[in-house]
Amino acid sequence: MSKNLLKNLKFSDLYTRLISAMIMIIVASLCISLGNFSYSLLLLFLSVVIFYETNTLLGSSEKIWNEIFLIVSVIICFGAFLFYNFVWEYVLLIIPVIVLSFYSATSKTLSFFTGIIVILALSTYFELKVHFGNYVIFWLISCVAASDIAGYFFGRLIGGPKIWILISPNKTWSGTIAGWVAASFVGFIFMIGNSLNLQIVLLSFIVAIFAQAGDFYESWLKRRVGKKDSSKLIPGHGGFLDRFDGLIGGVIAVKLYIFFTGSLILVF
Repeated sequence: MSKNLLKNLKFSDLYTRLISAMIMIIVASLCISLGNFSYSLLLLFLSVVIFYETNTLLGSSEKIWNEIFLIVSVIICFGAFLFYNFVWEYVLLIIPVIVLSFYSATSKTLSFFTGIIVILALSTYFELKVHFGNYVIFWLISCVAASDIAGYFFGRLIGGPKIWILISPNKTWSGTIAGWVAASFVGFIFMIGNSLNLQIVLLSFIVAIFAQAGDFYESWLKRRVGKKDSSKLIPGHGGFLDRFDGLIGGVIAVKLYIFFTGSLILVF
């Protein structure tokens, strides 16, 4: 397919996005597969970058010492949670959130709420691997990835009515529904391939909804400050928060499922 045709189909950024995505997939797969230590290092890296990017959207990013203090608090507190087991480890997680909200130049309440979502998502990814293994992590990532990919291609190929132009002008109903179907299909594949409970299909569908909600929430944060991307760290994708907003939303869905049912045992 020629570059001109790709451009006409609104896929001019496809090559760059694919290369960046492949690199991220390889790195993430290795870190997940090699064990808890490498996986924890990956989560620690993501926590630093995502909190930094969140601060640029909600905080006083031009003050270097504020940024340094935030990053140090994330490394110490979330790092202690990942690598040490002690009674007050969950209390430590609130400290980077407080620092984030303290430096907020817009709304401290919004910054605190956003920080809670981020740290809850990151800690849940760690807990899922420790308690349920790699299989759940790969399923969750596959659901969100399928939803993103289907939404990207079908939304641009089919087009149609927009969902919320003021917040995310490129999001269409066709892409959104395609994302729901794709994630549900991933759940179906996992179900028949491993003799899982039918609830995995429903949970995959819910994960897709929450993943897209995470996407919308991050888009809303960017619109508030007039930014297109949270950063330029990932070619073709923007920042890590741009790329992982769906993964943050998706894991919140799993966290809520565990909260209301008590476990994932009924599914996996």
